[in-house]
Amino acid sequence: MTLYLPGLLLVALLFVSGGHSLKCYSCSTNADNTACNAGGPTTCSESQDTCATILLYKGSSYVVTKGCVTKAECDTSKLLDGTTNGATLLTTCCQSDGCNVNAAPRPLGAAHVTLALLGVAISVVVSRALV
Repeated sequence: MTLYLPGLLLVALLFVSGGHSLKCYSCSTNADNTACNAGGPTTCSESQDTCATILLYKGSSYVVTKGCVTKAECDTSKLLDGTTNGATLLTTCCQSDGCNVNAAPRPLGAAHVTLALLGVAISVVVSRALV
Protein backbone atom coordinates (compact mmCIF):
# COMPACT_ATOMS: atom_id res chain seq x y z
CA MET A 1 0.00 0.00 0.00
CA THR A 2 2.81 2.42 0.83
CA LEU A 3 4.26 1.85 -2.64
CA TYR A 4 1.16 3.39 -4.23
CA LEU A 5 0.94 6.40 -1.89
CA PRO A 6 3.40 8.69 -3.78
CA GLY A 7 1.63 7.91 -7.08
CA LEU A 8 -1.79 8.61 -5.58
CA LEU A 9 -0.53 11.91 -4.16
CA LEU A 10 0.82 12.93 -7.56
CA VAL A 11 -2.48 12.12 -9.26
CA ALA A 12 -4.38 14.05 -6.58
CA LEU A 13 -2.16 17.10 -7.09
CA LEU A 14 -2.91 17.07 -10.82
CA PHE A 15 -6.61 17.55 -10.07
CA VAL A 16 -6.12 20.33 -7.52
CA SER A 17 -6.09 23.63 -9.30
CA GLY A 18 -4.37 26.67 -7.94
CA GLY A 19 -6.32 29.87 -7.46
CA HIS A 20 -7.86 31.18 -10.64
CA SER A 21 -8.08 34.91 -11.03
CA LEU A 22 -10.91 36.30 -13.10
CA LYS A 23 -10.04 38.13 -16.33
CA CYS A 24 -12.14 41.12 -17.38
CA TYR A 25 -11.94 43.74 -20.08
CA SER A 26 -11.01 47.06 -18.56
CA CYS A 27 -11.14 50.66 -19.76
CA SER A 28 -12.13 54.02 -18.39
CA THR A 29 -14.67 56.33 -20.04
CA ASN A 30 -14.15 55.21 -23.61
CA ALA A 31 -16.53 56.26 -26.39
CA ASP A 32 -15.91 53.09 -28.41
CA ASN A 33 -16.46 49.53 -27.16
CA THR A 34 -13.98 48.11 -29.69
CA ALA A 35 -11.24 50.47 -28.51
CA CYS A 36 -12.17 49.64 -24.93
CA ASN A 37 -11.46 45.96 -25.62
CA ALA A 38 -8.27 46.55 -27.62
CA GLY A 39 -5.90 45.76 -24.75
CA GLY A 40 -7.53 42.39 -24.11
CA PRO A 41 -8.72 41.19 -20.74
CA THR A 42 -6.75 42.02 -17.60
CA THR A 43 -6.27 39.80 -14.59
CA CYS A 44 -8.32 40.84 -11.57
CA SER A 45 -7.09 40.78 -8.01
CA GLU A 46 -8.10 37.79 -5.89
CA SER A 47 -10.78 39.84 -4.10
CA GLN A 48 -12.44 40.99 -7.34
CA ASP A 49 -14.88 38.31 -8.47
CA THR A 50 -17.00 40.23 -10.98
CA CYS A 51 -16.58 41.95 -14.34
CA ALA A 52 -18.55 45.18 -14.64
CA THR A 53 -19.62 47.23 -17.62
CA ILE A 54 -21.08 50.67 -16.99
CA LEU A 55 -22.66 52.47 -19.91
CA LEU A 56 -23.70 56.10 -19.73
CA TYR A 57 -25.56 57.32 -22.75
CA LYS A 58 -27.60 60.25 -23.94
CA GLY A 59 -29.24 60.02 -27.32
CA SER A 60 -26.91 58.16 -29.68
CA SER A 61 -23.72 59.05 -27.76
CA TYR A 62 -22.34 56.82 -25.05
CA VAL A 63 -19.35 56.32 -22.79
CA VAL A 64 -18.38 52.85 -21.58
CA THR A 65 -16.33 51.93 -18.52
CA LYS A 66 -15.30 48.34 -17.78
CA GLY A 67 -13.29 46.63 -15.12
CA CYS A 68 -12.85 44.22 -12.24
CA VAL A 69 -14.93 44.78 -9.11
CA THR A 70 -16.45 42.80 -6.26
CA LYS A 71 -20.00 41.52 -6.70
CA ALA A 72 -21.13 43.86 -3.91
CA GLU A 73 -19.65 46.87 -5.75
CA CYS A 74 -21.35 45.89 -8.99
CA ASP A 75 -24.68 45.34 -7.25
CA THR A 76 -24.36 48.77 -5.62
CA SER A 77 -23.64 50.39 -8.99
CA LYS A 78 -26.75 48.72 -10.44
CA LEU A 79 -28.85 50.52 -7.82
CA LEU A 80 -27.94 53.79 -9.57
CA ASP A 81 -29.17 52.60 -12.98
CA GLY A 82 -31.84 54.71 -14.57
CA THR A 83 -32.49 57.87 -16.55
CA THR A 84 -32.01 61.39 -15.25
CA ASN A 85 -32.20 64.56 -17.37
CA GLY A 86 -32.13 62.48 -20.56
CA ALA A 87 -28.95 60.57 -19.61
CA THR A 88 -29.20 56.86 -18.89
CA LEU A 89 -26.86 54.82 -16.72
CA LEU A 90 -26.84 51.04 -17.20
CA THR A 91 -24.63 48.57 -15.32
CA THR A 92 -24.11 44.91 -16.13
CA CYS A 93 -22.26 42.37 -14.00
CA CYS A 94 -20.92 38.94 -14.93
CA GLN A 95 -18.53 36.44 -13.41
CA SER A 96 -16.67 34.51 -16.11
CA ASP A 97 -13.45 35.29 -17.96
CA GLY A 98 -13.94 37.96 -20.61
CA CYS A 99 -17.70 38.07 -20.11
CA ASN A 100 -17.80 41.88 -20.33
CA VAL A 101 -16.45 41.96 -23.89
CA ASN A 102 -19.66 43.56 -25.22
CA ALA A 103 -20.92 46.96 -24.13
CA ALA A 104 -24.00 46.93 -21.95
CA PRO A 105 -27.17 46.65 -24.05
CA ARG A 106 -29.15 49.81 -24.72
CA PRO A 107 -32.79 49.29 -23.75
CA LEU A 108 -34.32 51.28 -26.60
CA GLY A 109 -36.65 49.76 -29.16
CA ALA A 110 -36.78 46.35 -30.84
CA ALA A 111 -33.53 46.75 -32.76
CA HIS A 112 -31.58 47.37 -29.56
CA VAL A 113 -33.22 44.40 -27.84
CA THR A 114 -32.28 42.16 -30.78
CA LEU A 115 -28.68 43.39 -30.71
CA ALA A 116 -28.51 42.94 -26.94
CA LEU A 117 -29.76 39.35 -27.20
CA LEU A 118 -27.29 38.66 -30.00
CA GLY A 119 -24.47 40.05 -27.85
CA VAL A 120 -25.48 37.87 -24.91
CA ALA A 121 -25.66 34.78 -27.12
CA ILE A 122 -22.21 35.46 -28.56
CA SER A 123 -20.78 36.04 -25.08
CA VAL A 124 -22.18 32.72 -23.86
CA VAL A 125 -20.79 30.83 -26.84
CA VAL A 126 -17.35 32.45 -26.50
CA SER A 127 -17.17 31.96 -22.74
CA ARG A 128 -18.13 28.27 -23.06
CA ALA A 129 -15.57 27.76 -25.85
CA LEU A 130 -12.84 29.15 -23.59
CA VAL A 131 -13.64 26.77 -20.75
